[in-house]
This record gives sequence, C-alpha cells and structure tokens, in this order.
Amino acid sequence: MWLVAASCGCSGSGGQSQRPLRETPKTTATAQSPGLEECREAAGAIDVVHHDIRLTIHRAPSSLHGEGTIHVRARRPTPIVVLDIRALRIASVRSNSQPLGIRVADGHLCMKLPSPLPALAEAPIEAAWDVEGHDTLHVAEDQVWAGYDASAWMPTLRDASQRATLTVRIDAPPEWKVTASGHASPSAQALGGRASSTFELKRSSPPFLYAFAAGHFDEAELDVDGVRLRAWGPPGEDLRGALATTASTLRFFQKTIGVPLPADEYRQVFVRDNAAQEAAGFSLLGAKALADLRRTPREDWIFSHELAHQWFGWLVPCVDFRDFWLNEGFATFMVAAAKERRWGRDEYDREVALWRKRSAKVHEDGHDAPISLAPPGLPRRSIDDSELQARGVTYARGALVLHKLRTELGDEVFWRAIHRYVEQRADHGATTEDLRAAFDDASGRDMRPFFATWVYTNAPDL
Repeated sequence: MWLVAASCGCSGSGGQSQRPLRETPKTTATAQSPGLEECREAAGAIDVVHHDIRLTIHRAPSSLHGEGTIHVRARRPTPIVVLDIRALRIASVRSNSQPLGIRVADGHLCMKLPSPLPALAEAPIEAAWDVEGHDTLHVAEDQVWAGYDASAWMPTLRDASQRATLTVRIDAPPEWKVTASGHASPSAQALGGRASSTFELKRSSPPFLYAFAAGHFDEAELDVDGVRLRAWGPPGEDLRGALATTASTLRFFQKTIGVPLPADEYRQVFVRDNAAQEAAGFSLLGAKALADLRRTPREDWIFSHELAHQWFGWLVPCVDFRDFWLNEGFATFMVAAAKERRWGRDEYDREVALWRKRSAKVHEDGHDAPISLAPPGLPRRSIDDSELQARGVTYARGALVLHKLRTELGDEVFWRAIHRYVEQRADHGATTEDLRAAFDDASGRDMRPFFATWVYTNAPDL
C-alpha cells in the first residue's frame, strides 16, 4: 500500500542526507507527487539497464551513504518510475538534474518524471540516500557486507527476471579490503582519507547477484590454471585450507561441466556472521566454515555449493524465480558430485539420503509443490521470492531430479546434457524447458514424459 508522498527537489550534492522521507507522516501530496493509482499502475513499467553508484562507509559510528544514477528503460509508455528501496532513506531524487515528485512506501520509491517516457526510451534516475538496517545488510565496526537483496543498499528492482550491469565505487577506511560484484580497478585516494575502490560488472546479471564486502580482513591467494583464487577472512585465520579445497573443486567443475569459470578471478569472503551467499564473481561465507573445514575436511559442502553458482546462477541464471531450482537444485547436486570425486561414492550417497530426508519433511509438513512453477504452454509471470516453494523442493528435490536423470541416462549422457545446457544458455536466462531440450538432444529421447512426471507435478517419491 502506498502511504507517503512528497515532492523531492532536495538541495545538496550527496554526502549530506536531507530530511528522511520515510519519517514524513505530516507530509501531504503536492501537484508534482504521483498519485496512489498512478504508482500501482506503473509497477512493472520499466527495466533497470545499468546502475552507476557510489557507497561511502563511515566507521564511527558505522553507517553507509549512497548516491548515483540508475538508468531505466520503459517497457511501455509511462510517466511514472517505480524502484525497490527496502529501508533506504531517500535524500534527493532527480532526472536529468530536474527534481522529481515522489511517493515512498512499503519499500518502494515511486517517481513522476518531468514528461512521459516512451516505450523503449531510457531515463536516468539520480538519487542520494542513507542506508538503514536490513536483514541482508550487515554493518559492524570492522566490516560491512551485503548480498542477495541489493535494494537494501541501492535503488533497483528486486525482480529476479531483471538483468542489468553495475558500476559501484566504494569509499572505505584505507586499511580495509573492499570487494564487490564485478572486475576491480586500481584503488584511488578519496576525500576524508578514505580509499576508493571501483568495480564494474559488465555481464548483465540478476539483482540477487549484486553484493559487496568491506572490512579488516587477512588475504591469501592461489593461481589455479590461470584463475586467480582469493580468500579473505578475519585477522589470524588460516585461509590455506579453503584455497586448497576450492582449487580442487574448481578444477573438477571446469572439467566436468566443460565450460570455464565465467571470470578470471573468484573471491571468497569469510565474514563474522552466518553467510552462504553467491554473488557475481565471489561468495560471502561465514567464518565458521573455516573452523568446520579444519575439524572435518569432508564437510566442504559450502565451498562447492557457492562455487557452483558461478555457473548455475551467474553464467546461466534462471529466467525468473519460477525456475529457481535451476540455480539451487544444480548447486546442491554439484556438492554431491564434488564429494564423490574427492571422497568416494559413499559421500555422494550420503548427500542423496539427506535430500530424500528433506523432501520427506516437505511432504509431512504439507508443503508439496512442483519443482518448476512454469509448466510449458501456460502464461508466465515473474514471481517474488515470497512465492517460492519450500527449500526442500527447490534445493533437495531439484537435486534429486538431477540424480534421477544421471541414474537413468548414465554418466556420459548426463554430463553431455549438462555441458550442452550450460554452453547454449551461457549469458542467457534458462528455463526448465531449456534443460529438458538439452537432455532430449544428448540422449536422443523425448524427455517430456520424465519432466511432466518429476518436475512439473508434485513428486514426493523422487
């Protein structure tokens, strides 16, 4: 529900936040502010094409300020642009330097443009904001990081079907290490004694892969057949075990999938809190994973799972959350494949048993659902993550479907199909039907009955 309205011709040039619009119960709509119905009707009218933003990290007290330009393109003629902002406090909003009338509510920023935007035309949204707390943003005295929900730290669209590029400049304390989605440029000096780091993500990527991390970390790195493998962790942590484990898995994935890692560098950032989140070009992992690996080397699942997402999630992302299992089911399955190669078939079978246990729990709880929510022949609409099936469906049953395909078709056909799927859908969104077509081609069989039985309907007995 749209609740707060204001005209935001705020003065100031970034750096200093203006009166937060989310704290404006006394504000009334002006002639320039969009109406409630206008905002509702404009939802889905635009795509984000590119984000060009700057984040400034203040250490005492810990806080985060953002400013930049979000370039949008109209899907249809529209005078209104709606972006997701979660808990951001908006300081100013302009387009081509003209102040915009805005309405802020329920995690959305609704803006009225100076003139309607024709279909396929683009417009810059220039904004400044302060970042408030959110469960996907972690701010502490010695580190700041965020993953999965980019709207917690910049205006964007959360829709998983979105694809956009990103340039992010992060100004942080000079002794901190900084990383973000994309390729890093050399650091430069910024105002206030901070170091400025710029990252450019040139591959159009879904918003749940935008992430960043900054903090006081130790670092280690390893060259793996031309790939720069880097690990960051809390001071004093031994990162060599993580590098060795990941290096072995990286070689296996590249050989078995038959497609190189989609970047010449892969970073793992071990943060103080619990984390297991993929991003474009790196992963956020809880530092506890380092201790777990030292104590029980076979418990290396988190390293394999997040690395697998560089192929199944970034290089080949699901078209939208209706086929989210193509990201998570694959990453879960690749854990078992890596364990089998490194530790033997018993470890693979143990993973399969865990999937079946989780699948059974979904059935017991009454949460059965098809693995794919996009059966062929029906209209398709993107869904929010709140509409996703239980994790036991997208993760466990998704992996069980792949296990069943491998069992029925054999290793040669199975991996040939996976190679074909990744190669054909690289840098494109993928659907379940794309995967099915790859298995048709690799096996010489019509796999539609298999997918109808095990993927597009409830399948608690996988």
